[in-house]
Amino acid sequence: NAEYMGSLFRRPGHTSRSRIPAMSAAAPAPSAQAPKEQYGRVKQVLSGDTIIIQGPARGGPPPERTLSLSGISAPRLARRPNPKDPSESKDEPFAWESREFLRKLLVGKDIVFTVEYKVPSGREFGNVFVGPNKENVTQALVKEGLAAIREGSGKGGPSAQAVELAGIASGAQSAKKGVHGSPESLAAHVRNVVWTLENPRALVDSAKGKPIDAVVESVRDGATLRVTLLPGHQNVTVVLSGIKTPTFKKVGDKDVPEPYAEEAKFFVETRLLQRDVKIVLEGVTGQNLLGTVLHPKGNISELLLENGYAKIVDWSFGNVTSGRERLRAAENTAKANKTRLWTDHKVSEKAMIADRDFTAVVEEVVNPECVVVSHNGESKKLFLSSIRQPRPPKDEAAPAATAAPAGAKKRQNYWEIPWMFEARDFMRKKLVGQKVQAHIDFIKPAADGFPTRVCATLKVGDINVAEALVSKGFATVVRYRESEEDRASDYDDLLAAEARAAKNLKGVHAQKDIPVHRINDITTRAIAEKLLPSFTRAGRLHAVVEHVQSGSRLRVLIPKESSIITLLLAGISCPRSGSADKPAEPYGDEALALTRSLALQHDVEVEIEEIDKNGAFVGHLYIGSTNLSAALLTNGYAKLHPSSERYKNSGTLGVAEAEAKNVRKNIWAGFVEPVAEVKQAEEEPRQRKLDYKSVLVTEVSDTTTFWAQDSSASSQLDNIMQTISSAFEQNPPLAGARTAKRGELIAAKFSADGQWYRARVLKVQGQSAIDVVYVDFGNKETLTNESIAALPSGVSGPALASEYRIAFLVAPPGEWAADALASLRDSILNHTISINVEYRDGPTEFVTILDENNQDVGKELVEQGQMTFKARSSAHLAPLMNEYGTAQQNAKAARQGIWMYGDISEDDAKEFGRGRP
Repeated sequence: NAEYMGSLFRRPGHTSRSRIPAMSAAAPAPSAQAPKEQYGRVKQVLSGDTIIIQGPARGGPPPERTLSLSGISAPRLARRPNPKDPSESKDEPFAWESREFLRKLLVGKDIVFTVEYKVPSGREFGNVFVGPNKENVTQALVKEGLAAIREGSGKGGPSAQAVELAGIASGAQSAKKGVHGSPESLAAHVRNVVWTLENPRALVDSAKGKPIDAVVESVRDGATLRVTLLPGHQNVTVVLSGIKTPTFKKVGDKDVPEPYAEEAKFFVETRLLQRDVKIVLEGVTGQNLLGTVLHPKGNISELLLENGYAKIVDWSFGNVTSGRERLRAAENTAKANKTRLWTDHKVSEKAMIADRDFTAVVEEVVNPECVVVSHNGESKKLFLSSIRQPRPPKDEAAPAATAAPAGAKKRQNYWEIPWMFEARDFMRKKLVGQKVQAHIDFIKPAADGFPTRVCATLKVGDINVAEALVSKGFATVVRYRESEEDRASDYDDLLAAEARAAKNLKGVHAQKDIPVHRINDITTRAIAEKLLPSFTRAGRLHAVVEHVQSGSRLRVLIPKESSIITLLLAGISCPRSGSADKPAEPYGDEALALTRSLALQHDVEVEIEEIDKNGAFVGHLYIGSTNLSAALLTNGYAKLHPSSERYKNSGTLGVAEAEAKNVRKNIWAGFVEPVAEVKQAEEEPRQRKLDYKSVLVTEVSDTTTFWAQDSSASSQLDNIMQTISSAFEQNPPLAGARTAKRGELIAAKFSADGQWYRARVLKVQGQSAIDVVYVDFGNKETLTNESIAALPSGVSGPALASEYRIAFLVAPPGEWAADALASLRDSILNHTISINVEYRDGPTEFVTILDENNQDVGKELVEQGQMTFKARSSAHLAPLMNEYGTAQQNAKAARQGIWMYGDISEDDAKEFGRGRP
C-alpha cells in the first residue's frame, strides 16, 4: 500500500525519487510569489468547500491534511446530534448537492493543490485542480451555484483570479442556479435527514433483500461503516454481516488499535469511503443494521477475508443472504496462506473415519439431537451435528434442583421443557421408519461424563434434517471457538435457517404463546380405575408408542387424554426378553425386536378392555390394519393366553396362532398336535349352521364392512322419522344451542337432504367439528353444533342398522382396494340381501351374503379377483373354505383383477428394513 499510494504523489514524468513531501511544511503566508503546486489524492469531502487530502504512504496509513477552498463559502450540512448537542440541525439549501458535486468530482482522484494562506487556528485555504486540464474546482462550484463568494476574502484589492470568479458568480446569479434560486427552489433542496431509526427491523423487512443505494460517510473500523441510505437519507451504522475485523479499544482517553485494526480500516477506506455502493440489509443488532456492502468491483467482506483482515463470526454469519460459500472460501485461502490474522494458524488433522457416507433406516428418535438408525443389520446411535435441542428455562432449573434430594439431580420429562415435545414429535413423524442418507462429520471424544458421540448430517432426499429442525425453531445452532473446526458439513445453512427462524419468532425464539404440556403418567391402579370407563367407552383411541418394554408390554401416550399408560396386549403372552440380570427366554428378544420395528414411535390405535392388578391397561394395539397381537402370534413369537376367550378379536388371534402352529414357526418348532383331540374332532364333526335372514344394506363402510336394517324395520323407521319431523315442526330447535357430548344419542340434520335423523356422537373436536354416525343407516358425517339438537321423546329406542363384517374376505392391497369397494357397493348397497352369521369376534358378526339370485357375493368377489380370502381352521367350515379356495385358484389361473400380474401373496419383500408381520 505504501508503494502504491506513494506513486500517487509523484509529479508527472518524475521518478520515485522525485516525490514531493507535500505534508511536511506549513503553507506560507499570502505573498506576491505564486504558491507552490503540491500533489495528493482526495480521501474525503467534508462539505462543499472542504476536503481531506492524503499524502504518500510510508509503512502504514498515509498522512492527511484538511484544505478549505479559498474565497468561497458552501452551504453547511446538518450535523448529527450528539450528547453535548442533542438538538437536530437542518441542511442549508443546496448543502447536500454541493457536497455531492464535490464528492463525485474529487473522491479517490489525484489532484494538484496550492495553499494560499493559513489562519491562526491552523486551518489552511487554497485552490484545487483536477483532471488533465487542471480544472479549477472552486470555479466549477461557483458556476453551478453551489458556493458563494466569501465577502472580504482578499487583501489589497481584488486579484485577477477574484475578478474572474466574481464574473462566474454573476452568471450563476443571473441564471438563478443553486443557492441563487427562488425561495421555493431553496426550500425544495433541504434534506430531511433521519438520524435515528425508530424501528430498524421494519426498515430491513421493507427492503426485502433488495440492494439499496448508499454513500459511505465514514469507516469506524474494517467492519463498521456509517452510511447514508438513498433516497430516504437515513444516516445509519451498518455492520458487515458474518465477519469481524480488529477494532479500536478505549484505554483511558485513547483508542488503542488491535493488531491489523489500522490496516483493515485503511483497506476499507481506500475502497469505500464516500463511494457509491449498494447495501443488502440482512439483519439488526441493537440499533445498528447488519448488511453486505457491494461495490462495482466486488464484495468488501470477501476482500477483507481473503486478505486476512477479517474472520467469519457465527453469530451473524447466518444473516448473510448470498455468497456464503465464497466467504468461507476466501477465509480458507487466508488460512492456508497464513495471511495477517492467520499468521499463527495451525491446520487441525481430522481423524480418519471409515464408512463416512451410508444409507440407513431410522428406528427411533431418542431426542431431537439423537436418533438410532439401522445399517447393515446393526443399530447405531447418531447425533445431529452442530445443533442443540430446546433447553429448560434458566429460571426453572433452580426449583427442580432444590426439590431433589441432596446429591441427586431431578430429571425433567421431555414434555415439561418448552418446545421439546414439538421438536421430538416433528422428528418422530418425519423420520421413524424412513430411509436417510447419513454423512459422518466428526466423532466427539468422551468428555465431561458424556460418552463418545458420532456426529452426522442426515438427509431425507434433498432435505437436511437438522436444517429443517432449526428452521422450525425446534433447535438452535452451536457456536464454536475459532480453533474448533469440527462442525456440520452444512453449518452455514444451519446458521441461515436459525437467522430466519429468529426473525420470524418461531419456536424457541418466540416471545409469547409458549406451549405448555401437562401429561399424566398413569402408574397406579387407583388412577387407572378412574380412567378405565372413559377409555372403554371411547373405543379405539389414537396413541403413540413411547417405549417397548417387551414383546407384549408397551408404554403408550394417548394425546387426547394427555396420559401415558402401560399397555399389556390382551389375550397373548410373549417370552421374556433379556435384561442386565436375567437372560432372555427363547424368542423373547425376537418378540421385542418385532414389536419395536412395528410399533415404536408410530401412530397407532389402542382399544382398552380392562386393567390388571398393578394398574396396567389390558387391550389391543393396531398399526394401520395390523393387529400387533396377531402379528406376534403369526410369527410364532407369542401364544394365546388362557384368558383370550373373554377378549375381543379372540377368533382372529386363534387363527393367527393356528397358522404359526401349522408351519411350526419359532416357538412352535417342536410342537406336536395332541392325537386325542384330532380323533375326537374326527369322531364328532360340527355342521355349519344355516340361518339366513333378510336385510336391507344402507351403507358400505369399506371393502369388508357394511351396515344393514332388518327387512321388517321399514315401518318402525317411518314412525321414528314422522315423530322427529312433527316435533320439530311444532317446536323448531334453536341453532347452536346444543352442546354435543361423546357417546350420546342426538338428532342430526343430514347435509344431503336437510332432514333430521337419529345419530350418535363419535367425537367432538370443538363445536365446529362433531363426528356422528346415523344409527339407523350407518353412514357418518362431520357437523357443526348448528346441525344437532336434542332428540324428541319417544324415539330413543335401539338403532335400526347393525354393522356386519363379511366373513373370510381380506381387503386387497394398494390401488385395488378402490375397485373392490366399488364392486361391493354395486352388488349390495340399497339391495335386499340374505346374510348368515358364520362366526363372531366379540360383538362383531362375520357373515356370508346371498344376493337376490342366491349367489354368494363374497365368493363371487374372490372369483373375480376383486378380493382375497383367508381360511379358518374350523372343521365345520371346511367345505365352504374349499369352495372359496377353488374360487381364488380360478381367479389366479385366469389372471383376474389383483392376480393380473401374478401371485401377489408371494411378494414379501422387505422395505426399509422391515418385513411383513
